[in-house]
This record gives sequence, C-alpha cells and structure tokens, in this order.
Amino acid sequence: MNEIILQVEDLHTSFFTRMGEVKAIDGISFYVRAGETFGIVGESGCGKSVTALSIMRLLPEPGGKIVKGKIFLEGTDLVTLSKKAMRAYRGKMVSMILQDPMSSLNPVYTIGDQISESVILHQALPDNMVEPEVISSLRLLRIPAPEVRLREYPFQLSGGMRQRVVGAIAMSCRPHLLIADEPTTALDATIQAQYIALFEDIQKKTNVAIVFITHDFGVIARMCQRVGVMYAGKIVETAPTRDIFKAPRHPYTSALIRSVPSLDRKDKRLFSIEGQPPSMMNLPPGCRFSPRCSQSIDVCKEKEPPEVKLSDTHSVSCWRVN
Repeated sequence: MNEIILQVEDLHTSFFTRMGEVKAIDGISFYVRAGETFGIVGESGCGKSVTALSIMRLLPEPGGKIVKGKIFLEGTDLVTLSKKAMRAYRGKMVSMILQDPMSSLNPVYTIGDQISESVILHQALPDNMVEPEVISSLRLLRIPAPEVRLREYPFQLSGGMRQRVVGAIAMSCRPHLLIADEPTTALDATIQAQYIALFEDIQKKTNVAIVFITHDFGVIARMCQRVGVMYAGKIVETAPTRDIFKAPRHPYTSALIRSVPSLDRKDKRLFSIEGQPPSMMNLPPGCRFSPRCSQSIDVCKEKEPPEVKLSDTHSVSCWRVN
C-alpha cells in the first residue's frame, strides 16, 4: 500500500470579520496516499476551496486563520512552519491548480517566463537547463509545439490550453501533492474529458497524490478513488467512490447523487435539495443538514452527530446510521 502523503487532522479554519467569526472549516480530517486521487465534493460555500487554501497556507490575511488542527505533508506539520519555510514547500512539494486560468496567469509575461519562475526558485538549475525543463513541463501536459508556446502570451491560447499551462506550472517541480480546485468548471464537456484523461496520465507517470475539488459527481466518478462529501464546513461522509455511488449512507450524499441528471430517468423534473445551506455565522443546532433533510428526527435538531466508522474505509456522521 502506498505511503500517506497528506494527513489532515481536526482542521478548523475561521474568518474573523466585523460581524463575527465565520467557521469556514469546522473539524475535518482526511488523508491522501501517493498515487491516489481523493475527491472533495459539495455545494458552493461548503468550505472546499478554503480547505485547499488552508493546506497551501494561502488564506487571506489578516482575516483568515487556521484556528486548530494539523496538516501533515510527508510527516511535516505545515501549520507550524514559518512563512519563509512554507514558501520552500509551496510549488516544490505541494502545488495548486485554480479554476480560472486567466486569474492565475499574468497577461504581460510569456508562458515560458511564468513556468520558469517556479523552476528557477526551487530546482537550482544552471541557466542553460531552465528552458529544457520548461519544455519538459509543457510536454507533460501534452501541449503541442512547446518550443513555440513558451514564447506566447496567455491571450494567444484557448481556454483549454491556458488550463494546461496552469497545470504545467503546478507540475514543473514534480510536487508530491497536487490540489486541483474545480479545474474543469470553465471547460466544455469535450475538453473536460480530455483534461481528466490528462490528469490520469500525469498521475501514472509521476505517482503524484491529488486532492480534486469539485461539485460534479460525474467528475468524481471518473477521477477519484475515494471521496469526502462536505457540507457547511464538515465532511459528513468519506468512502471509496464505488461505495458512495452504490450505497450512500448520509442523506446529503444521497440527495447530491439524485441531483445528477441521468438519461435513464423518466422523471418530469430534476431532483433538487430544498432550502439553502446555512449561514456559517449562524449555524443551526444539531446536525447542520437537518433543516433540509427529509429523514430528520428529533435528535438531529438537538445534537451534532458523531462520526461512525462503518468499515476501515467508510465513515459517516448521521444519527440515522447510529
């Protein structure tokens, strides 16, 4: 079995505003092994991207803060590192792909300049070896004519190609952990399928561990070996992807899967989850999903459910399971 690359333990991240404390992440735990893709899925605002920013130590300051918890990357607790020490890890050991490539790429620098920045910072190569390394990163992402592309600017590339360039920057130093924050959201279905296949190919070649963040269960089914379902700052269910689709145990997981359109269904209307996610500044007592849950019972509104281990690989936080 592959070694654990990332271990997140009881992570709490808050944003301190004039209105009060926003508990964006409230005690989540998960791990990712080398060569494995772990998916985090949930509605907008549930804390997926804040989880990624917490791992990268890129929370907006001074408001954002990791209040409690540990983030072990190959045995080193990233939470305890100084900003200078974290910069040495970021890009070399752990990298991140954002969902909008145009906000990630600088429009006034060439593609080659932007990839070489990370290579020069972390690899200490002689000057004559930097460009071949940049070309190698572009080839890894299957970017055609890399010798030409590295002298072009972001506006000269298509959306799908820009997303590949962002991937090339992230993989330029061959990190051990890659965090992909909804990288396929802005892509059409055909390009999305190609990009997912590219991720799988890169993982086979480099054995990189991937945390794949999305709201699309279709992408989860294609990409991930295990998945954590997130709601209102908590992971409510974690299991192998096959088990999640075959036998989801949390009502929220079941509702998300039912919301995915299917050609096999003859329903007149698509299923939707009633209500809205709660405000993170004014969370309901008990289970956070109970106001929207069709299976809610009295205890759901009074006490927060504990995590129950159904097996070594499947856990869920729900009173119905208890």
